[in-house]
Amino acid sequence: MIKYLSVALLLAGCATPGVDRVEENHLVQEFYANVVSVRPVELSSDVGTGVLVGAGVGIIDEADGDTEDMVAGGIAGALVGGLFTAIFEGSDQAFEYSLHSDNRGDFTLVQKEKIQENATCVKVRVANKATISVVDQSFCHV
Repeated sequence: MIKYLSVALLLAGCATPGVDRVEENHLVQEFYANVVSVRPVELSSDVGTGVLVGAGVGIIDEADGDTEDMVAGGIAGALVGGLFTAIFEGSDQAFEYSLHSDNRGDFTLVQKEKIQENATCVKVRVANKATISVVDQSFCHV
């Protein structure tokens, strides 16, 4: 297990900076928008599904044993399935940004990253996913 983790860390360290590969042959748009409001939201979670799938796999894996083996396999599978799903999803906390652009009108964007409290103008980048970053107010028309 430690060998696999070490290899994964080494490969991650070899990653080169640059344009994301998923943006190849995709339209990338950038524009500016005013921040109308920000509110915290909670994202949905698939941890329950991960627990059920893990329990099912654990029970099936131990189906050739007795009932105690199947129960133990189900419990272990549920723990592993739920844990891996929770790690993969990360935090359930995010922020919903209500934005206004002179050219695009009103729209919302949900992202995990929180921008500065007093930000009034952001650059919106739409590619494979949409992101916002704070910019000077002079970029936005009020």
